[in-house]
Amino acid sequence: MNKRLAVFSFVLCLTLIWFQSIVLAASDLATIEDLRISTSDDKVRIVADADKEVDYQSFALSSPNRIVVDLSNATLGRNVSKEIDVDNRYVEKVRVAQFEKDVVRIVVESPVKRNDYDVFGIVGGSSAYRVAMDFGQISYLNGSSGSNYSTGSSSSSASNSGNSYKPSNISVDSSAKSVLKGKVITIDPGHGGSDSGAVGPSGLYEKTATLKIGLNVAEMLKKSGAKVYITRKTDKDVYGPNASATAELQARCNVGNWSNSDIFVSIHLDSFTAPSAQGTTGYYYVNGSYDSQKLATYVKDGVIEQIGTPDRGAKTCNFYVVKNTEMPATLVEVAFVSNPDEEAILKSEDGIKKAAKGIFNGIVRYFQS
Repeated sequence: MNKRLAVFSFVLCLTLIWFQSIVLAASDLATIEDLRISTSDDKVRIVADADKEVDYQSFALSSPNRIVVDLSNATLGRNVSKEIDVDNRYVEKVRVAQFEKDVVRIVVESPVKRNDYDVFGIVGGSSAYRVAMDFGQISYLNGSSGSNYSTGSSSSSASNSGNSYKPSNISVDSSAKSVLKGKVITIDPGHGGSDSGAVGPSGLYEKTATLKIGLNVAEMLKKSGAKVYITRKTDKDVYGPNASATAELQARCNVGNWSNSDIFVSIHLDSFTAPSAQGTTGYYYVNGSYDSQKLATYVKDGVIEQIGTPDRGAKTCNFYVVKNTEMPATLVEVAFVSNPDEEAILKSEDGIKKAAKGIFNGIVRYFQS
């Protein structure tokens, strides 16, 4: 009898441990508590309310046209409506389900095309965390990423990712406003998320510096009256984590092409095995237009005037993002992150702002020419 009791007690303990591990695992998941939809003549906003932060990624499907948003590490609350009809030209129907045990999937049946939707996270407010989905006419520098492909996950710490970075003390003069008002411009901060780009001798990630520069450029352009699209506003992949290089680069081109931008400016840092390599280079597609060559030259010259790097010239290239964009485009290598002196410039707030100012000045001169 004592032996049977001992076996029973052992099995009971194992069962309790297993049950407790299931409960603890479930407690780590965010709960999607509500799905709210608001409509207007120019936009539909869908908001998923969560009790803690979730990762998210989105992609488009066709036949029929629909946008899929997956919320990872999440479980669906019992009271959330599973299917909602929306009487609006941008969204026809919204469906939500527990797609996997830790993934909530939202499917939006929508006829919108190309750059007419965006997905982004919001911290705080009416709930601990919200994932917002906008469909229709979108203002890309007022809370969204500017990209049709977005993810809320990050692969690096905020200290080097720029996720908590916000441009400040941005001012532009009236002459720039007269030149840029109404222009449509796409800014592409190179790398991001799973792709750090080059790394400097003291540990500066290329993706960090390009994001900070890009956000400053975008803010200056916005204050000058331009309509600005930016391929990423945080440390993330544009298409999504672990995508192919072609898919990631094409996603960046799509932001410019689908927004009918007047110009496309991709921001990068150079790198070489010899730490003595230095300078700033402007690139344009080898079979590109004269306007692309002008843009590359003006942007490159603007950066050099601001941060004092050697001039490596405006050169032809076959880089994907300047080859596959439909408007004048340049890829500017701001400086060599592999050079300790130039890395130091781009690790400072002053250097970031000067580099951004140089790119901005080059864009102004391009439109003046």
